[in-house]
Amino acid sequence: MHGLIGKHLEEALQDAAGRPASEEVARHLSGCEACRDEVRGMREQNRVLRSLRAEEAPEAAPGFYARVLERMDAQGSASMWSAFLDPIFDRRVIAASLALAAVLGGFLAFSEASIAAPTSSEAIIEMQDRSPGLGQDRQRDRDTMLVTLATYRE
Repeated sequence: MHGLIGKHLEEALQDAAGRPASEEVARHLSGCEACRDEVRGMREQNRVLRSLRAEEAPEAAPGFYARVLERMDAQGSASMWSAFLDPIFDRRVIAASLALAAVLGGFLAFSEASIAAPTSSEAIIEMQDRSPGLGQDRQRDRDTMLVTLATYRE
């Protein structure tokens, strides 16, 4: 369907209902077989759907609305706490707790290994030899030596 008919589709469809379409739409439909066929198909669908429509709107049986209101009152509104009593919710909480425990346990296991201080005197001396800047700042060197002596174990 071309843009002109798409924009003025309502107008083109109302042409069959007795209202004249604009000259531009009518001119396009007279010259374009594809648009004319598509509009004709839509009009046919409209006619079929209208034939399926009920003659009169069905009415509710006596007391229908009263029964609906009674049933709504009997069921009442669900409490927000009822969600916690649902077995599916329990399983989800347990699964989430286990996943959180696994993640935190893995984090602690790997971060503790990298934070652990060396315990042997050779490791402490080796670590001090690798640290940059020794001999440049006297106060820092004193602090380093104090830490070394305080953590030394035999």
